[in-house]
Amino acid sequence: MEEVSTSETTSGVDELCATDFYNLRGVDDDTKASKKRQLRMREERIQNRRLKKQRKKREAEETVERALKIREELRQHRLDFEASVKGREEYYYYTPRWRKAVPVDKVEKPLPDFEWIPYDSMDEFGRVSELKHTSWRVEELTLQLAKSIVGLQSYSGNKHLFSCSGTIVEFLMGIGYVVTSASLVKWPHQDKQADQLKIDVHLPSGEVLEGSVSNVDFSYNVCVVEVPSTLQLPTRSFSADTRIFNFYERHPKDVVAVGRLCKPWSLNAALGKLVPKRSQFDCEELLVSSCRISKRGVGGPLMDFDGNIIGMNFYDKKETPFLPGFIVLKCLQHFNDFKKVIRPLHGLRVKTLNEDEQLAALEKIHQVFPEVRGVIVEKVEVPSAEHSEIKVGDIITHVNDVPFSSAAELGGILLDTCAQHMLETQKLDPTKDGNQMEAVISLKFDVKTVRGRRSEATTRTIDVGRFNPTSGFNRWPLGRRYLIRRVEDGTLFTEKRCG
Repeated sequence: MEEVSTSETTSGVDELCATDFYNLRGVDDDTKASKKRQLRMREERIQNRRLKKQRKKREAEETVERALKIREELRQHRLDFEASVKGREEYYYYTPRWRKAVPVDKVEKPLPDFEWIPYDSMDEFGRVSELKHTSWRVEELTLQLAKSIVGLQSYSGNKHLFSCSGTIVEFLMGIGYVVTSASLVKWPHQDKQADQLKIDVHLPSGEVLEGSVSNVDFSYNVCVVEVPSTLQLPTRSFSADTRIFNFYERHPKDVVAVGRLCKPWSLNAALGKLVPKRSQFDCEELLVSSCRISKRGVGGPLMDFDGNIIGMNFYDKKETPFLPGFIVLKCLQHFNDFKKVIRPLHGLRVKTLNEDEQLAALEKIHQVFPEVRGVIVEKVEVPSAEHSEIKVGDIITHVNDVPFSSAAELGGILLDTCAQHMLETQKLDPTKDGNQMEAVISLKFDVKTVRGRRSEATTRTIDVGRFNPTSGFNRWPLGRRYLIRRVEDGTLFTEKRCG
């Protein structure tokens, strides 16, 4: 029997153990090579992703840099264009602006480059898109009213006089009657109807009809235009409700001023609110809204959010005066009955009591007469015995025992009083008209007086014998004439007088 050496056996076991120490799982060489290859591929993928991110970041930085460069080039190009003559003209002519213009009689030296304001800029008037800030119901009511709103243009011979808006209030026997401002038919800055007058009436569809003057009153600045038409014209009436303007009990209402340009489907609308203050114009019955319109909106209706026509708009550069609807209706009734508006010339200029801007004066009045309502006398125009007992600063609360709270309500009461007196006079003598009123109307005023520390409530009577206002009783300015000069580098290029 062969003997196996113990040393040989031990060395073989040692070699096997050494091998298993580095290959514990018995993995062969192919498996190890595969794992190395996978590890290398993973590292390559990580490197590729890193390079891709770096490339995208670099491309984004280059894109931003190019965009900034292009924006700077465009900005420089725009600045160069605005500095040029053409750029200045485009900026001043097509950018809506409100610039203070200089009257013709005060221009002594060339104005700055293109300092001017258009006489009747359409950019001043709100667009129909303003209605998107209200409910759809208000927009629907405005569009319904638009069917009765027309654009008006007047000419004296071949000379253009004025462009404005109007409302069709009646259609009888093939003739429509449009209510608008008397500015349409008079010479600028004169209370005189223009000669050789021609009026174009632009319907919403673009059809143009020829109109003529039916009635006009320069005191209230109201005019009625007759428009013959073979088609039925849609009509709308003014509201007779006076409670709308009672600011003692109601908050200022939301309103829409509506007008039309003299071209098809050219409705304009401007939103605003009734403002409890007086207008800067002479007419005491005028109220004010915050709607911003242009002169093209003069004569157009003022509508509340319930669809009622509560007034007729006029133009002022900072606000929109309007004649209340109930006064417009009374003027139309006078036109229908007497062919003119008849109002008593009592010689008192008044304003609504709470329109006084001096809070101290109001505090003094309310301390003596709490919750008093009415008008305060601003001026006594006719110094006579009838007016000697009514002084500036007196408060009038009733006329002929009828209470009122504003100058507009007082004006409406006086119009009704004159109409009633005239109708009674005509019944006695049908041959008399408004120009032949010889009778005297007695107006009884309830007056509250505060003079120093004395206060009293009395009744004063004024006998009125004059009814038809003279020319210029109320002023209705539409802006002064303007001088438009184009000046470049101290050189006068063009000069034009407007207004």
